Amino acid sequence: MSIRLFFACLFFVAKLSAQDLYDPKKITEVRIQFKNPKWKEVLDSLKSTHPEMRLTADVTVNGVKYNGVGVRYKGNSSYNNVKKTGMLKLPFNIKINYTDKTKKLPGGYTVLKLANGFRDPSLVREVLAYEIARNYVPAPKANFAKVYVNDTYLGLYTNTESIEGPFLDRHFGGHNGPIIKGDPDWTATRPSKCPESDKCSLTYLGEDTTCYNYIYEYSTPEAALDLVSFVRDLNKNPEKLDKLMDIDQALWMLAINNVLVNLDSYVGAFCQNYYLYKDTLGGIHPVLWDLNLAFGGFRLMPGSKVLNDEELKNFHLFVHHKEGNPNRPLITKLMANNLYRKMYLAHCRTLYRDYIENGLYLKRAKEWQAFIAPHVKEDKYKLYSDKAFTANISETTDAAGTPIIGISELMEARKEVLKNTPYLWFEEASIKSVTHEKSTAGVKVKINATGAQKVYVFWRKTPLGLYEKSECKAEPEGQYSLEVPSATTLQYYVVAEGEKSAACMPAKAGLEVYRL
Repeated sequence: MSIRLFFACLFFVAKLSAQDLYDPKKITEVRIQFKNPKWKEVLDSLKSTHPEMRLTADVTVNGVKYNGVGVRYKGNSSYNNVKKTGMLKLPFNIKINYTDKTKKLPGGYTVLKLANGFRDPSLVREVLAYEIARNYVPAPKANFAKVYVNDTYLGLYTNTESIEGPFLDRHFGGHNGPIIKGDPDWTATRPSKCPESDKCSLTYLGEDTTCYNYIYEYSTPEAALDLVSFVRDLNKNPEKLDKLMDIDQALWMLAINNVLVNLDSYVGAFCQNYYLYKDTLGGIHPVLWDLNLAFGGFRLMPGSKVLNDEELKNFHLFVHHKEGNPNRPLITKLMANNLYRKMYLAHCRTLYRDYIENGLYLKRAKEWQAFIAPHVKEDKYKLYSDKAFTANISETTDAAGTPIIGISELMEARKEVLKNTPYLWFEEASIKSVTHEKSTAGVKVKINATGAQKVYVFWRKTPLGLYEKSECKAEPEGQYSLEVPSATTLQYYVVAEGEKSAACMPAKAGLEVYRL
């Protein structure tokens, strides 16, 4: 080999190994090599008896080999329902540092989560919903991966960023805080001494952590105490919430779930698929998870009610709040606060204008499909046909006996429903301008707003932690101001509250902020 060819090969390998695992313009390649010829039987056995245990394998990701990796199946319905059919395309959870804690993927990741497209014939629901969510809240990256096992191509999977170090560092400035996952153990039995709970609904079950342990997952045993403390205050002292959690992130999470009809979430029957992360300063941050059934892919609501197409299209933005459902306190307690309820509606309007009204959601869905279509065509183990893949963008498609409404079939009707929802379009409060200047005391924020009864600044003096809410001083001619003392750095956003609505500036408040 010539010197030039040698260095060209080195450059190619280095470039390949450095590829972003979640680059939306690239397909990640994952090759799993099991030494055990009965790997399927072993993984099935572990899934049913010891679901957190793994089988070791060598895994090559984008050309880079990692030895001693731990592999297990993941998921509930996406595993069990597919397994019953005898199909091979089952979802994987791959732990890169299973036997060597120093091993990491490019970007510092240690876990790969690969979903098989269960109940999504379009194959784009998850990546599209995450792409939308990332515009408003900390949400995982996602793209696609071609997955091979012992050189057999199992097909195209969704590749979603794990809620671990790199994600937490990027969004919350650290990853050493406790992580709580709303994901019930469906095989666990409620201890007889514990009150009943509607799964991971964040209802208060008393001070005994064992009453929570069978419902939630924790990064550390100590996280159970953090959960108990949080749900106690959520249910009994909701006036303290702004000191405990990022309210705006919670409001955005609810807006995304409801506008996009993502019911396999805190909103739906199973009340699951979210994380709570407690940062190093003590603030709780809700994080969306598992959006593969967004855009109406899941229909089940509490009480075993299965929504029909019309009910999906007309899904109410105040579900649980209007019924006063005690089993969804994150919704009912937040919506009982006039300001937070108006901020929630402002977020729904922003999401509608950014993606629904202009049809951008559909444009992106079609672009994602065009990108992956050649790889789907060669996927002989795919769960649904090529015809279903193409059709499910716009029309209802059967998924092993379950009708999955078309993405635009749902969202074009939903566009009209939301457009004609009167309470969504009260917009008497408007923010004309926001400026700030250093003063002798710190920083003075000045706002020009019309139609507002009150104006608030949500601010923090560091890039981390929760925002503090302060009401501005009203001045003549629609001017408002707030002095933030002793501030050398500042991040903030502004909310103008009217009688029936609120306006946020920036519109993507929380994720986008003003900075000193």
